[in-house]
Amino acid sequence: MSTVRHALTSEGVILAALALLTAQGGFAQASGYATVYSFKGGSDGASPEGVILGTNGALYGTTLYGGANTCETETSFYLCGTVFELAPAKEVPWTKTVLYSFNGASGALPSYGARLAFGKNGALYGTTAAGGSNDSSGTPAGGAVFELAPPANAGGTWTESVLYSFPHNYEEPNTPLSGVFIGSEGALYGTTWASHYNTAGGSWGGSVFRLTPPSAPGGSWTESTLWDFWANGPSLGVGPDAGVVSVGGSLYGTTYYDTDGEGCGRVYQLSPPTASGGAWTGTAIHSFGGGSGDGCESLAPLTAGPGGVVYGTTVVGGPGTPCGAYVSTGCGTVFELTPPATGGGAWTETVIYSFTGINGDGAYPTASVVLGENGVLYGTTGYGGSARSGSPCTFPYGTPPENGCGTVFALTPPAAPGEAWTETVLHSFTGQNGDGANPGPLVLSSSGVLYGPTTSGGTAGQGTIFAVKP
Repeated sequence: MSTVRHALTSEGVILAALALLTAQGGFAQASGYATVYSFKGGSDGASPEGVILGTNGALYGTTLYGGANTCETETSFYLCGTVFELAPAKEVPWTKTVLYSFNGASGALPSYGARLAFGKNGALYGTTAAGGSNDSSGTPAGGAVFELAPPANAGGTWTESVLYSFPHNYEEPNTPLSGVFIGSEGALYGTTWASHYNTAGGSWGGSVFRLTPPSAPGGSWTESTLWDFWANGPSLGVGPDAGVVSVGGSLYGTTYYDTDGEGCGRVYQLSPPTASGGAWTGTAIHSFGGGSGDGCESLAPLTAGPGGVVYGTTVVGGPGTPCGAYVSTGCGTVFELTPPATGGGAWTETVIYSFTGINGDGAYPTASVVLGENGVLYGTTGYGGSARSGSPCTFPYGTPPENGCGTVFALTPPAAPGEAWTETVLHSFTGQNGDGANPGPLVLSSSGVLYGPTTSGGTAGQGTIFAVKP
């Protein structure tokens, strides 16, 4: 369990482990690919959602399902999810430890596509989409923000604390589907999917929240709603699946819809108040066009680049032929938003790549891109790729070309402004023979190794953690 025992593990050992896996045949393409770990389900965890790198070279992440405890809904039972550590090794598999199993009251379903965040004290922070201290009679509540503190001594037990529980009444912000980021002042910032109950069915709206740490040890964290997407009207859209990022003191994020279940969503900016106690100001800096050749429906947090530029993905949209029977637009995009040259001007959006789902290309990017050296962007698509023949992965709302279990891709910027970006598929997932399927968000190590999860596939069909070296 200890992270200390792996402190001597360096990036060199990580590269050696990847090279060994590649030499043993655990790769699919020339980029160098390896399955680092296959989840077994049950107490081991299932459906990993994202990983981050620790200073000791280990990977830390969550599984949506699995663990030691059972949660329930009105109609079904499921294992509540876990937090895990994967420590590098020179042999397959890496050393995996379940650091914590959620139990409902401590949270349930550590959030979809979300990654943990490291605090200065070595603690891990994250969100769960259900559960929390509002949980009663085993029924998951509106979600929670949690802290997982490391043991004081090597080999000890990690300690989980619920910092804030969201209500389950659908009239207040609840259901955080993304993780949190830690501000310079130690506050946690995140989003909730819902903040209002629609009498026609379902919950909509959503919010951006801040959790401020207590002024003295042992005190309570204070929750503040910085923006309620329903109460403030639909100008910024509704349904923020993704978390927020901080650029220049403002918060940036995306919404999935324009209004109550309609439209392609927007990119928004939240500017802090000019005076203490004032209200935050919301501005829509881009509205996705969908059928006009623009992207549509973003599920992933934005990625900050140099000069205030932000990058993101949309699940569908883009120019080209419709992507399946139920999608009238393309197979998704990667976009760039450039800030105005002068204050108050308009942001400029550019679709830098549109996925096709054919000829080995991916389809339906649901995760963020990662910025590498020389401006290269790395990311994943949930479907598509070259491994389509006999593929166990079929997009549930369409028909080919979106068969295939997903890809890892690289986008290289053009040599001259205005020219096209170049896409390279680094790996096509098969979902067969132990390979993963349906990949999630990547993390890039200092030596250029990409790590990420697949929510399914692997030797037990319960998901994997993989490594790619471009």
